[in-house]
Amino acid sequence: MRFRTFGGSHATALYTLVAVWATWPLARGLSHDVAWDLGDPVLVIWAIAWNCAQLLAIFGGDVGRVFTYFDANIFAPATHTLAYSEHFIGQSLQVVPVYAATGNTILCYNLLYLSTFILSGLGAFLFVRELTGSRAAGFTAGLLFAFAPYRFPQSSHLQVLSSQWMPFALYGFRRYFDTGRRRALAWGAAALVMQNLSCGYYMLYFSPFAAAYVLGEMTARGLWRSARVWRDFLAAAVVVTIATVPFFLPYLAMRDLQASIRNLQEVARYSADVYSYLTGFSDHPIWGHAIQAFPKPEGQLFPGVAACVLALVGISFRWSGAQYPANRRNAGSLSDAPLRKPGRPAIAAVFAVIAAIHIVLFVVVLFVRRLALDVGGVVLRVSDATQLLLRAAIASALMLVFSPRARARLAAFLWPPGAWLVALLAAVWLSLGPSPASMGRPLDLASPYRVLYDVVPGFDGVRAPSRFWMVGLLALSVLGGFGAAALLRRPAGRVALALTWVVCLAEARVVPFVVNGMSPVEGFRGPEPRLQTGAPPIYMAVSQQPATTVLAELPLGQPDFDLRAMYYSTFHWRKLLNGYSGFAPLHYGPLVAVLGGTEVDGDRAWTTLREAGATAVIVHEGAYENGAGARLSLALREHGAREVTRDGSDVLFALSH
Repeated sequence: MRFRTFGGSHATALYTLVAVWATWPLARGLSHDVAWDLGDPVLVIWAIAWNCAQLLAIFGGDVGRVFTYFDANIFAPATHTLAYSEHFIGQSLQVVPVYAATGNTILCYNLLYLSTFILSGLGAFLFVRELTGSRAAGFTAGLLFAFAPYRFPQSSHLQVLSSQWMPFALYGFRRYFDTGRRRALAWGAAALVMQNLSCGYYMLYFSPFAAAYVLGEMTARGLWRSARVWRDFLAAAVVVTIATVPFFLPYLAMRDLQASIRNLQEVARYSADVYSYLTGFSDHPIWGHAIQAFPKPEGQLFPGVAACVLALVGISFRWSGAQYPANRRNAGSLSDAPLRKPGRPAIAAVFAVIAAIHIVLFVVVLFVRRLALDVGGVVLRVSDATQLLLRAAIASALMLVFSPRARARLAAFLWPPGAWLVALLAAVWLSLGPSPASMGRPLDLASPYRVLYDVVPGFDGVRAPSRFWMVGLLALSVLGGFGAAALLRRPAGRVALALTWVVCLAEARVVPFVVNGMSPVEGFRGPEPRLQTGAPPIYMAVSQQPATTVLAELPLGQPDFDLRAMYYSTFHWRKLLNGYSGFAPLHYGPLVAVLGGTEVDGDRAWTTLREAGATAVIVHEGAYENGAGARLSLALREHGAREVTRDGSDVLFALSH
């Protein structure tokens, strides 16, 4: 296929093939297997089912569901329980037709999982093709972004994988600047809304970068005085805000009901470490053993060799002063200003050397934390990374003051791809969280994330600053696209680019790809390592109980069992005492203390269930060791529970009140 005829449909087809290949054998069991594991994905499946059921009811005329939308059926009698984690409304809007046609939420989930790869690739393809004028560069950027090694350790977190709307939003904004058509701006705004509704992290993390991109385009094109552009983007911002805020308000309301703020220690635990960028996914066939500098939770951020090499090529090519074809029409606004003053090159060179020394020391301190230099018998100790960075910035600014040529070169470099390098570095810095660390030890570096945590609403409610890296990956992929465009301008460039594709594909797969993954449940016989796509008989019996039924499933409080209770509740939608999410209501801990043990006291269980408002109980007798489940059922009968039905070792009781 010749790339001059290569379009979005071709890119989509190729990304689909790569996604199916990289996640095989998932495609073979789309309707009944669950990608990766039966932990957090089951929570997502339940949330998608809840959303789709509510949306279909609302579309069918039951507008009253709007006011109880976030009062999901878990953690009864708590309210706003959908807001205890991500709401996944964006993803649910994508698959509601599939849900309406099949009722199969496992199929919906797997299609969404695969679509995160395919659409992320397509969005990056369209955007970078627009930036560089090169279809091959766009395709390369799509590969780098959609199949980065970082995605696989996030396979349990559909919201983190759902990054596809970022490049689509930027593509819409770029098309608006190129064509002036408000339709393109509307599509960009719609993509930003979908990104906000797909991942709360990216609503907070990506939105400032999107705004910065718009301001950068306005600067590059000299549009700061354009009233039309300001009006259009202000209108788009208002629309995005109006479409987003209603889905954010329940999270604010939840704060009045219970504590939902992440403390600094928890946030620091899930922040990136400097060495996280030299740590690959432990199950990766290439980097799982070779790149393991500092494993930690949410800290497997190695971006892959292909992306780094291509990004370096793109930066080097542009710094040399070369132009990308698609950007020549805009380059003059930044880089062609006349050099009116001769400058003082000697003074500028001195400041350039000072800046370079401080930048080198800054990078070294990031990795070693403290540096001792013996200079003529005098030992200089360097440990303050913030001071080094500040001095480098001051020296660089003075260099620019004394060198018009350096100012012109910097202006030519910044747009693009220099601005994407700035975005990459900003995302990395923010990913270090409120307490930057190197090899797990405190690093003397200022924390912009701490400022956001203290000042911006919402930042104190999310716990993993390391997920800023997805924004950084987008910037790195864009730089890689520029590198691909640069290679194509060199002899044998196509061969070199093809080799990087091979490397990228080698990095884009984990073998074996896990489906229905499970770990043993200590003290219990674990549930079956699969989800049934139809309602088991015990849950068919629950669906025949009154709509006001409040169900408890025992064991309660064990994630594997609570998640199964949530999933199978999608077949009856009765209220549950059980639940699993990012937060839990205050009353849940005492329930778990009584009902979650391997041996449950029947008298206490009966009293606790009645006080909690349960009207029905399923005892999974087979989950307990040494007959403890049967003894629990007997105790409930002795207290007046009425057996409704039995399915093997699962027993449904009705409780009299």
